[in-house]
Amino acid sequence: MAAAIGGTALVADVADRDRLSSVLQRFGEVDIVVANAGVVWPLGRFADVDVDVAQWEAAVQVNLFGAVRVVGAQVSGMVARGYGRIVTISSGAADPPGMPSANAYSTSKAAVDMFTLHLARELSGTGVTANAVRPGVVDTAMQTFMRSHPVEQVGTEFYERFHGLHERGELVAPETSAAFVVGVVLGDRNGEVLDIRTSQ
Repeated sequence: MAAAIGGTALVADVADRDRLSSVLQRFGEVDIVVANAGVVWPLGRFADVDVDVAQWEAAVQVNLFGAVRVVGAQVSGMVARGYGRIVTISSGAADPPGMPSANAYSTSKAAVDMFTLHLARELSGTGVTANAVRPGVVDTAMQTFMRSHPVEQVGTEFYERFHGLHERGELVAPETSAAFVVGVVLGDRNGEVLDIRTSQ
């Protein structure tokens, strides 16, 4: 995609602080940040499995601190220039009761919403906006991963919901979500959690 638009793609794991920092430094001045990295694991009921705290920490490192690091590396420059657009990618799972069998994902996405809303208030009047987008249940590899787990692990509610969305063809096309994000970037909204399901 980068080649198609005459750009450059630089790869970094947002949970790898040093690698991410070196990649971000190569970009120079950035006007638009879309913090989109996310993982849905570990899946399963917290109370029914041997809790792997390291997996929880790893999920939060990607979902929350990945966004915090990427935004944090660019926001001061945006403020200094008087212009910037920040979009974090959230999820409907951020609202209570969250996504069943995805406690770490739901918790970290709720934290992303709060981070973004606080940031937006701090940036008010600077020319820099911050909004969270809930892109819907998008037809990506994450959905394939979620459907690969047996009902015994994820529970009936989770299993039937995501298999049903796929079988009925109700998953959102990635292009639809991407266009929605572009609309948020091009707009002047600030301090909102925007849900593709209710905003179109």
